[in-house]
Amino acid sequence: MNTTTKFKTAAEAAADLAGRPEVAEAVKGETVRSQFVSLLVQMRLDKGITQEQVATSMGCDPSKISRMESGTDAQLRLSDIMGYTGALGIQAALVLDDETLPIATRIKHCVFQIDAGLKKLVQMAQEQDGNKEIANKISQFYMEVLFNFLKRYADNHEKLRSYIPLKGPTQPVECEVGDATEQSESEP
Repeated sequence: MNTTTKFKTAAEAAADLAGRPEVAEAVKGETVRSQFVSLLVQMRLDKGITQEQVATSMGCDPSKISRMESGTDAQLRLSDIMGYTGALGIQAALVLDDETLPIATRIKHCVFQIDAGLKKLVQMAQEQDGNKEIANKISQFYMEVLFNFLKRYADNHEKLRSYIPLKGPTQPVECEVGDATEQSESEP
């Protein structure tokens, strides 16, 4: 084993440790199959929470958490993901998009998701009430989101016109965010 070599990946280190180059491919495959598990573990470690604390919160044995963290994404159950993220104090959401639904219904679902995100932003701002620096950052972010939404709305509206007739004025609208001013066509 070479003790002075610096490895770029865990797969390279494992292959060197095992003395078998094919181990690198096996580790790479396992890494791909465990990306979500790795994300969960990293979030737990970032928060300084132990496996035992997660197990206590989930009402299970710590060995279950150990098995979850050493398994693959395909082995995770939704109830375990929700319990694990809940133990970390992280909100998890599952988005379902039924492509068989009428397009108007799917569009409404997208609008409701945007609305929920904006309500979450308002809630975060309320939690920081009185902190001027945070309030300014949220305000700046909100304006950037609004500008980008309007810009993308205008761009996509123009593309949509080639598929369906859309009515309304197409006067240029100026949007100013911070120091940048951009002009684009948009529809109300």
